[in-house]
Amino acid sequence: MAQESGSSESPKWRLDLDFPSKTPVFGCRFQPHIRMQIIDNSLEFPCHEYSFTWYQEDVCLSSNQEKIRCFVHHDKLATIQCTVCVSQSRLGKISYYCSVSCYKAAWDKHKVHHHFAAPNPDPQAVNIIKSFGPYGSYPDLPYYQYDGSQPDVTVEEDGKTWIQVGSSEYYVPTENNIGFCLRLKFEVIDSSTRTQLCPARIEVTDPVIYPLPHPPRCTMWNSCSGDLKEHSSNDVRFRVLSYNILADYLATSGSNRHSYCPDWALSWEYRQQNLLYEIIEYDADILCLQEVQKDHFENFLKPQLAKYGYSAIYKKKKIEMFTCKSQQTTDGCATFYRSQRFKEIATYELEFNNSAKPFVDSLDGKQKSEAYRLLKGNVALVVILEMVENEVSSDGNQPRICVSNTHLHANGKDPDIKLLQVVTLIHALEKIAQLKIPLLICADLNSLPQSDPYTFISKGRVEILPSKETDQSGILQTLKLSHSLNLVSAYATFFHSNGVEDHQREKLDRETKEALFTYFTPSFFGTIDYIFYTAASLRLDSVLELPDKEGRLPSAKWSSDHIALMASFSLEASAYNWSSEPLPESLGQHPTLAQQ
Repeated sequence: MAQESGSSESPKWRLDLDFPSKTPVFGCRFQPHIRMQIIDNSLEFPCHEYSFTWYQEDVCLSSNQEKIRCFVHHDKLATIQCTVCVSQSRLGKISYYCSVSCYKAAWDKHKVHHHFAAPNPDPQAVNIIKSFGPYGSYPDLPYYQYDGSQPDVTVEEDGKTWIQVGSSEYYVPTENNIGFCLRLKFEVIDSSTRTQLCPARIEVTDPVIYPLPHPPRCTMWNSCSGDLKEHSSNDVRFRVLSYNILADYLATSGSNRHSYCPDWALSWEYRQQNLLYEIIEYDADILCLQEVQKDHFENFLKPQLAKYGYSAIYKKKKIEMFTCKSQQTTDGCATFYRSQRFKEIATYELEFNNSAKPFVDSLDGKQKSEAYRLLKGNVALVVILEMVENEVSSDGNQPRICVSNTHLHANGKDPDIKLLQVVTLIHALEKIAQLKIPLLICADLNSLPQSDPYTFISKGRVEILPSKETDQSGILQTLKLSHSLNLVSAYATFFHSNGVEDHQREKLDRETKEALFTYFTPSFFGTIDYIFYTAASLRLDSVLELPDKEGRLPSAKWSSDHIALMASFSLEASAYNWSSEPLPESLGQHPTLAQQ
């Protein structure tokens, strides 16, 4: 009998094994999470190896399987079917057998049919098969070379036959597995004695599923402001995507925060493929992703997006989290750009806890203890990119743009921390703007359109009355709460443009002019993600269409609790005339202080 999911024990060791989901998905890596623990602390864990054996439930695929008879023993009904024949779409009588022993006994002659079914069939195999008689009248095959292939390894358990399909630490379900259960036999083997360290674990999944494909949002809404100039053939256009992709340790935190979403759709193995497909289809030149788990950046996103011509830069948060999988990890901001269009000139990393540290250090006693809450691990990644494919301007400059990617503190009870982080970022970017380089800010502000952080960015200033509610520590009273950058929101700008259609306006908030929502869970519905840009140097051409309010996020269709935002821009002529002064070595870590 198969052991139950969870853990198994020997007198010395404890084994815990869990699947990310009971439901494997076609084309998505399916890998168990394994933990070995020592029960007797006086013992050392010996050198060991893991053994994985994957099986598929064997069920005859014919809808009339009760009428299918064994190819060899035609007086018996078939109970097993050759999986190689299935993969070659050879579902005729030759693929059916009455038992495992019958199938194995017939293998040496049966496998010749696989050569016959190959794209370029072996002429010798064709001649041999033509000589076959009906119902297993196999001739001897003295002249046919042995190819070393073996019949499927099978086991029988609980009245079912299981055919071996893999032996690695993970299995990727194929089209032939759809609709069938998988079975994993897992063993821990002592490397010296070759004996089991604890009882073998047997796990059986639900049937493999094939989710229906769905096209992402690819329609761009054109901006038609009346004061916009006509495009010329020399205009430089590019697309920028901003997307919080939901870190795996938050999606599968064990808190049931996403219990409305199927567990297989929450697993990273499924979401990574779905997110990659969605991101690639948007066809953006610059990608600003937030909540990118550090191991997923290195092991998946960076190498996969490199195949599509993207170079990558990453900045992780300063504080690591302990996950429900007993691992430490963190997330961060990842910026990707097409290397055929841009090259990296400079990169700056902002750690917002550093902006509050001088203030905290200046305090004493209880005030200092309470002010430690200001030291959060959020970061911003600022990259200067230069175009590599456009004709130079009259003074020899190639156009440059500054792309800022950030994810602010999330707790709604800490408005002062959010504003502190925004002020720190904007004051740092003013140093870049002084060089006449266009600015882009792709941000998960964790703040609504009418909040202080949003107002500070879009209006250039914010008024804060001293109070414990808005400024618990008093740090905001020490800051300069204004800036000189002319920053506007892409979607709010689109709302004000000419020719916005009714179905488009319905997805925008008439009061804030922003999207109705960028984040949709049972606990929150609203807009907290934005793309800001300097209106004097960049011209908005279009924005990505906004989705319908179909249901809470994430889902089997959309693999994040946020939606993606994208905007297409053209460079104004001033973008070619950036200053010849050198770029700053550092943007600093501290916001500009208010003048006393």
